Amino acid sequence: MSKKPIVLFFSRDYQSEFFPVLVSDVYDSIHVTLNKKEKRNVESRGGKVVGCLEELYDDLKEADIKFPYLDHSVGSDRFITGYSTEERLRILKKIVTFWSDIYDKYNPGFIVNEVVALEVSEIMYIEARKRNIKYLAFGAFPVKKSFYWHVNPFHSSMAERISNIEPTEEDFKDAQAYIDKVNSGPIDNPFIKEYKLGKDLGRLKILLIQLIRNLYIRFSVKRKIIRQICYGSAINYFMNEIGYYFKYMIRNSSYDKLSSLKKEEECVFYPLHFEPEATLFYMSTYYDNQLALVENILKCLPEDQFLVIKEHPAQAGFLMQKNWRNLKKRFPNIRLIKAEVSSKEIILRSKAVVTLVSTAGFEAVILGKPVIVLGKIYFDVFDGINYCSTFEEVYKLLRGYEPFNKSVNLVTYLAKLIAMQNTGNPWPHAELYSEKNVEDVRYAIESEVIK
Repeated sequence: MSKKPIVLFFSRDYQSEFFPVLVSDVYDSIHVTLNKKEKRNVESRGGKVVGCLEELYDDLKEADIKFPYLDHSVGSDRFITGYSTEERLRILKKIVTFWSDIYDKYNPGFIVNEVVALEVSEIMYIEARKRNIKYLAFGAFPVKKSFYWHVNPFHSSMAERISNIEPTEEDFKDAQAYIDKVNSGPIDNPFIKEYKLGKDLGRLKILLIQLIRNLYIRFSVKRKIIRQICYGSAINYFMNEIGYYFKYMIRNSSYDKLSSLKKEEECVFYPLHFEPEATLFYMSTYYDNQLALVENILKCLPEDQFLVIKEHPAQAGFLMQKNWRNLKKRFPNIRLIKAEVSSKEIILRSKAVVTLVSTAGFEAVILGKPVIVLGKIYFDVFDGINYCSTFEEVYKLLRGYEPFNKSVNLVTYLAKLIAMQNTGNPWPHAELYSEKNVEDVRYAIESEVIK
């Protein structure tokens, strides 16, 4: 029997095709899937599936657990809705049993997954934590190398880790090169290409195909609970996205233009986050209602300042919903900006930037603008960031009653971030299955296993 460490891959969605290729001489791989389709994907690529929630759900016993159990609320899962409290707790207890049985039988030393985005993966992490199983959650970073391992899969804040990193001379050079690039030209954004589909029929076609697929799941998987937990059925999501598409087309002239602000008029920039997403539900737990968040920011502004709100690049039409247009009626100092407008252009025009966890916040620091951060993100402890835990703090900063922090060690901080990156890209892209990319991602996992 092999004595190599066991790495458990939570193989969801595209990962059910990618994770099985990450076989290694350093570790043994086992896989867990949510549904039968993912299980077939893994097994067709030679992977060993030790648990499929769809197959096991009915036979799972309810675990005997004490409350509070979850680190977050039952409302954090955007798919499991429409149940009584008793039913929701039954679901929770069954999934606790699901993960506990797998861990106790196979004794993995490591888990590979993305950040916690679902209650199933939150329970996976909690039960792993009890058993000292290391959770390797990959996170994205825009500079040079492609990903890093989160310290905590609920967020990307990493104060202690950053302080202990010693960057190399090359890391410092890469940091300065990125700073020069941001200052001299447009900021690269991987969502821009997707946005360009947002204003033509190609985007609508993609949305309709996804809607049809989800309707197929709706009618082929009869049980609601299995559809929601194991397939993440999202009919309403794609219906909403199609609605945003048409709102963008119909109400295109209703957006504001940055040029409508007079030269002497000051503005504050808030970049919208994509909805619904774990970025809001887990990384920004108490601010996931962006409409309410923006309203509170507006209450912090002096009456002669404007709040510029820009749509997420991949969600054109979002700001043309009635609730946002009604908010503008109440607060005339709002400017609603369409998705394709350059964030850099808005940052440069703004007095300050307020964000949860948007990378636009870090870009604003590089561009010399004051930044207020409300969520947990990898740059929240940088000396040039103003991390606020209350709106009273935001109020004092935006009204000028307290000074903004000044950026002092930007190159060093960025060099430390670069130093902790792994080469490789575990997200869907053209080179995902290339020999080089598979080797790089595998090596990143092996490096953690052999530490």
